[in-house]
Amino acid sequence: MMQPRCERDVGAFEAALAAERARLVRLCARITGDADAAEDLAQETLVEAWRARGRLRDPGGLSPWLAAIARNVCLRWARGRGRELARRAEIAAAGLDGTPPTLDDLPDGDEDIAVDLERGELAELLDRALALLPAQTRAALIESYVYERPQGELAARLGLSEGALRVRLHRGRLALRHALATDLRAEAVALGIALPGSASDDTDYAGEPEWRETRIWCPFCGRHRLIARLMPAAGEYSYHCPGRCVPSGHPDVPGGIVVGMARDTTVAAGLTSAKSILSRLLADNDTRYRRGLAEGAAICLDCGQPGPVRLWTPADTADMGPLTYGINLACDHCRGGDNASLWHLMIDLPAGRRFWRRHPHMRALPIREITFQGRPALLAGFESVDGPAQLEVVSARETLDVLRIEGGIEGEATS
Repeated sequence: MMQPRCERDVGAFEAALAAERARLVRLCARITGDADAAEDLAQETLVEAWRARGRLRDPGGLSPWLAAIARNVCLRWARGRGRELARRAEIAAAGLDGTPPTLDDLPDGDEDIAVDLERGELAELLDRALALLPAQTRAALIESYVYERPQGELAARLGLSEGALRVRLHRGRLALRHALATDLRAEAVALGIALPGSASDDTDYAGEPEWRETRIWCPFCGRHRLIARLMPAAGEYSYHCPGRCVPSGHPDVPGGIVVGMARDTTVAAGLTSAKSILSRLLADNDTRYRRGLAEGAAICLDCGQPGPVRLWTPADTADMGPLTYGINLACDHCRGGDNASLWHLMIDLPAGRRFWRRHPHMRALPIREITFQGRPALLAGFESVDGPAQLEVVSARETLDVLRIEGGIEGEATS
């Protein structure tokens, strides 16, 4: 018996809504800055869309229609939680260029999270800089550039002529730049904001840039802030812990390398902050290292030629402190290559990156040799410095293949 057309249409609409759910969650997280609330807000969006399905005239316009509903749901949620949160949500909902984000603006994977991470840091820094300005100057800047009030309307509200308002806005921009260049200079430079006399812009470097302290806690020891040396134009990025928690193996680097990349000028495209660049590097490393483990070879970052991937064990790491297992990517062509400890491989995993985002102040757990399902295995992972959260990863001792992940996001467990 043929299904009635109305029932087929309802089923198709339900399927279309279900297909948009993941992107709705990411859109809600982007607007609100609250990943925990995003799932509920996306569900509320789908419920409202279902109730209002009769208003959708063009099925081809489902994505922008859902995005508009999601923005309204998120703004309503934010307004119920305070004026400042609502203001930030309104900025995010409007988009950085004034154009509301759509579901199609959200790529799959971690790259959008890295961009969101950077935008959140910039918004927080801007809030702190604005707080240093006189109240009238701050109000004029926010009304003009955040709420986009017409200058005539804003001038009337402030009791100024339009010429006087333009002067106030100009002086406000100068004061904001001064605040970033003085009181908040270290934070601005760490986020890659180009300031007079700073080396945050690649073009200001004379030769090798200096190592600069970031706000990122070392994920291995949890005691020191990472130091970074970033050269986007050359495609070179390095991070290390000044506390020497991990031997670097490099005479010019006083601590352990967390990430080192060379000759890749596209990896940080669209990013400027040390944290967001590092997030993308970890994702790229995971792809490269896992493929190398599976295929037995990986591309050398220095010369581009394939080289063998070898596992190292306690017998090879007498001078590596707590790093008893890992991989070595040795290039026989240029004699270059790089290493990745088991700790490094754990933080490169999607679960490791998610755990670090949720618990930015964490430290590595000791690597333990265990037996898992009757085979030799390694237990490693991370724990929050500020709370009880843990992420544990079981890997095969002979191949370093991931066998099980437990903890992290609401007790997730995968085998």
